Amino acid sequence: MPFGSAVLTALFALCGFGVFLFVTTQYLQDVRGLSALATGLCLLPVGGVVLLLSPLTGRLVGTRGPRLPLVVAGTALALGGGVSLWLGPATPLPAVLATYLLFGVFLGTVNPPITNTAVSGMPRSMAGVAASLASAGRQTGTTLGVAVAGVHGVWWLVLGLGAGILVLALLSTGRRAQGTAVRAAALFEELDRHR
Repeated sequence: MPFGSAVLTALFALCGFGVFLFVTTQYLQDVRGLSALATGLCLLPVGGVVLLLSPLTGRLVGTRGPRLPLVVAGTALALGGGVSLWLGPATPLPAVLATYLLFGVFLGTVNPPITNTAVSGMPRSMAGVAASLASAGRQTGTTLGVAVAGVHGVWWLVLGLGAGILVLALLSTGRRAQGTAVRAAALFEELDRHR
């Protein structure tokens, strides 16, 4: 269960972020009339938050597990999608930029626990495969996010993706899920011994 949840979380996460990047660029340039440079500068704080939070999240996952960062990530994505529903041409730019920080919190807290969750239920011999499948989920999610970015009500989709990550976080990090991870790892190790 944790491995499948990690791949699905990666898909949801990067789909939401792909939507954010595509729609936000369109909004800042086409609706607000900002230049490409000004648009990039508006998105720069998002990268700063990711840069700040990612190493802290990695340490937190290493000491306390993936649950809290995944809960924070899902909540931040859902809130970002929900608040973005209200952004319009006259929304004050500081309010817009504050909304974007939610997406920075989301991306800065979602990636380390995805990889950790993907490899935690696999034997060491399968860790590379697990991490690469989680990466494939990320790439597929980004592609899907850009593909659906033009859909009407796309911020509702982002809100739903955040809620989905939150649910997956709670399901994939509980005792029952950890038990399935242990059983799956033992099964893979048994198969490796018989080869």
